[in-house]
Amino acid sequence: MQAPGTPSVDQLLVLLAVVEEGSFTGAAKRLRRATSAVSYAIDTLETQLGLTLFDRGTTRKPKLSHVGEAIVSEAKAVAHSVDTLRARARGLLEGLESEVSLVVDPMYPSDQLVAVLNDFHMKFPTVPLRLLVQALGGVERLIRNGDAGIGIGGLMHMDSTGLRRIEIGGVTLIPVAASSHPLARDKSAARALDHVQLVLSDRPAGEGRDQGVVSLATWRVGDLTLKHKLLLSGFGWGGMPEPMVRADIEAGRLVRLELPDWRGGVYPMQVAHKIETPPGPAGRWLIDRLVALSAGNWMDTVPEAAKSTNVKRHRQAPSRAVRSRTK
Repeated sequence: MQAPGTPSVDQLLVLLAVVEEGSFTGAAKRLRRATSAVSYAIDTLETQLGLTLFDRGTTRKPKLSHVGEAIVSEAKAVAHSVDTLRARARGLLEGLESEVSLVVDPMYPSDQLVAVLNDFHMKFPTVPLRLLVQALGGVERLIRNGDAGIGIGGLMHMDSTGLRRIEIGGVTLIPVAASSHPLARDKSAARALDHVQLVLSDRPAGEGRDQGVVSLATWRVGDLTLKHKLLLSGFGWGGMPEPMVRADIEAGRLVRLELPDWRGGVYPMQVAHKIETPPGPAGRWLIDRLVALSAGNWMDTVPEAAKSTNVKRHRQAPSRAVRSRTK
């Protein structure tokens, strides 16, 4: 018995054309070949595989056999791999990166991030992306040690030395607590400084300058998601990105507080990379897209009341390191 041969990619593409067009003639027109050439390619493929791909009945329309259906499934996978290979080869010719690495502060609205990343994949389907999440000073740290090429982080938590930074708007921060919390139940008498404030921080107490901390008792939490869960549980109060807690407020799980001590503010954000290692075409496109979205008012509009509070937008001189590490 003759051993099965090795089908060519071209034969598999001819098979897919016959199946998709529904006839040998249709496949021949699509491939711009003679119908006899298409028939020969299918006959040769069946001989090499030792299988009958089409039922040779009286019907004029080719009908796949059971084994033919399985082979078509594998042929589609091969065709996809070939398309991917071609796209990556084009990318190499165009100088595209082998990978784009992005670190994001969780303060950046997740809906906007998902929209940007979907756009990125549509534009560069063959460029892998590595996504990291770090709060506060963690964004700068990963950029500087080379673990991330591009970072989206807070303006107040990144030294400009050696970095190219582009401001991309800001996220509104509001004070919230669970509906069962004393600050939510007794808005007239309660004072924020009498209750535990949950503070997002990547530094121990006493290191660096506090921003928006007014309570005498604070719990420092290094993860924004954990802080959110603690607030939902009824423990403490704290500032949160308005987009992240909007649904909780609408559902009554959290209450937006009206505190004389702290009314909220804006968390200015930026996209940055090291000057000495600029991103390639895909990374530059990603940065341009982030900037374009901020110009299109995707970022939250900052209420006038928030602009005068003690969480403010600080413009630093280029050579000055920003020491703030908490919110």
